[in-house]
Amino acid sequence: MEKLYYTYDDISNLIKNNIQQIKVYDPDYIIAIGGGGLIPARMLRTYLNKSIYVITVSLYDDENMKDNIEVLQWIDLDLKDKNILIVDEIDDTRKTLNFCINRLKTKNNANNISVFVLQNKLKNKVNQLDKTINYHACENIEDKWVVYPWD
Repeated sequence: MEKLYYTYDDISNLIKNNIQQIKVYDPDYIIAIGGGGLIPARMLRTYLNKSIYVITVSLYDDENMKDNIEVLQWIDLDLKDKNILIVDEIDDTRKTLNFCINRLKTKNNANNISVFVLQNKLKNKVNQLDKTINYHACENIEDKWVVYPWD
């Protein structure tokens, strides 16, 4: 499979070039999806100066996708009427993202959710996002294997 490689400079520039659209959401909290969302969330914090919380789930076992998502770490915050920004590196199948959104709604009362991803793969997704979700991808890419500098 053809691979796309990104450097830290590439990621930094994507965030810098998209920060104005993210500032519009005026998040109270940044929620990083553990693993891929940690470094982009920290880079966003430079511009947003908001607290970062981490949720961690597992969808892959080595390189194979699991049937069920396992929650490894979750937050204990009431997010009702808070503007939250969920951050992940890539929107691939949307299975993880959808799971996290739904769990934040049910477990944490989140009712004002925005999503920020570096890349959105142009392919059919397992789930569609609710129309109330503010969604921002820095760029849309072909369905190729993506290699980040932190991999």
